[in-house]
Amino acid sequence: MIFLWILVAIVMFSVIVMIHEFGHFKTARLFWVKVYEFWLGIPPKAKKLFTDKLWTEYTLNWLPIWGFVRMKWENLNYFLVFDKNKIQIKQENIEKILKSDKKVFDKDWDEISELNKKEILKQLKENKDNDNLVNKPYWQQSIVILAWVFMNFLLAIFIFTILFTVWLKPVWINSAIKTDLDIKVFPTFEQAVKDWLLIQKEWIILYPMTWSIAYNAWIKNEDLLQKVNWIVVNSPDDVKNIIWENSKKELLFDINRWWENIGIYITPSQDWKIGSYLAPNIEYNKEFEYKYNLWTSFVIASKETFNQSLLTLKALGIFVRKLVIPTTKEERSEAINSVSWPVWIVSIVTDSIKSWITILFILWAIISISLWVFNLLPLPALDWWRFALMSINELIRKVTWKKLISPHIEWVIHLSFFVILIFLSIIVTYNDVIKIINK
Repeated sequence: MIFLWILVAIVMFSVIVMIHEFGHFKTARLFWVKVYEFWLGIPPKAKKLFTDKLWTEYTLNWLPIWGFVRMKWENLNYFLVFDKNKIQIKQENIEKILKSDKKVFDKDWDEISELNKKEILKQLKENKDNDNLVNKPYWQQSIVILAWVFMNFLLAIFIFTILFTVWLKPVWINSAIKTDLDIKVFPTFEQAVKDWLLIQKEWIILYPMTWSIAYNAWIKNEDLLQKVNWIVVNSPDDVKNIIWENSKKELLFDINRWWENIGIYITPSQDWKIGSYLAPNIEYNKEFEYKYNLWTSFVIASKETFNQSLLTLKALGIFVRKLVIPTTKEERSEAINSVSWPVWIVSIVTDSIKSWITILFILWAIISISLWVFNLLPLPALDWWRFALMSINELIRKVTWKKLISPHIEWVIHLSFFVILIFLSIIVTYNDVIKIINK
């Protein structure tokens, strides 16, 4: 079963990543940007599948939990060239210096020959090729970099549209994150009551704590509280308000126990407590389901995807807050332990797959949403950082005709953080597998 879980996780995540990267790939091709490689998984390379007519290689790597499209701009030709005073020549000036009669030297202080000068000039010319992403208009670069937003949204909407058309029930009630968003897959308690997923009946359910005032007064678990001092109560707040107004006064509790009405007198403590949990009298609607025609399903699926994205952003904010500025000692540990990869998520899904196959597709859509939200993090190697840096460079270039960060430095930063992300992905995946084994 462990191998089945991991296999399902790999397939799910691979499809999401392929669609994510396909957005970059397709828009790059649309604007005639050279794509060197389309690979799935984390290097090293396991197998080269084929090369298409535009010389893009399609490859599989050994660790299939990520993917990437390598375009012409990420490995710009960069050279260390020095003048006679051992001062490094700026990249933008190398071409001009090489075409002059001045002597230039490499990093070992050897003079660069005329033949090597021609080779360097040839490779520098490639940096200016029209099929290089950095040489495309800003709006085209933006579309290529941000194409993943559209693709991940499209996948989630597609999955939710199918589910709302065929048949769908909510997965669970969201009691962890407060929100007013209309989310049908993870509704809040208020939303579930409003939609009749939960039917709120009259009266209150009591759960007395051992040796409490309510316990000693012979209140039993799941007793139905109908009235307090002849006042009908239908919510926990109704009971709290009456007790608040009658501290240390004897109150008459009208109890319904197994269709028998019982009157019990209880005197609350000085701090307005009787020692019992109060729960709404809720009944789960077993007949409840979402099922619409195709167009209505598409509209609702689009709204669901948008609201799920906002909820994910809010959850991400809570995670970062707990990690960076926790209010208790336990919050940081909770945040770290909550980090998980699809391997662990799918192990949970597999436990429910016997009764609810749709939960697998629900998580498929949610992981797709989470992927684009994750890419919104301002971290190098992620798409949103690339877009932000590209926008800043473009703004500065229009004013000063220079860039804040050179393409080579930008590439070094992306590569460094990409290695870090790979390392973290391996650690999280390892922890997921250990969780499954321990479970």
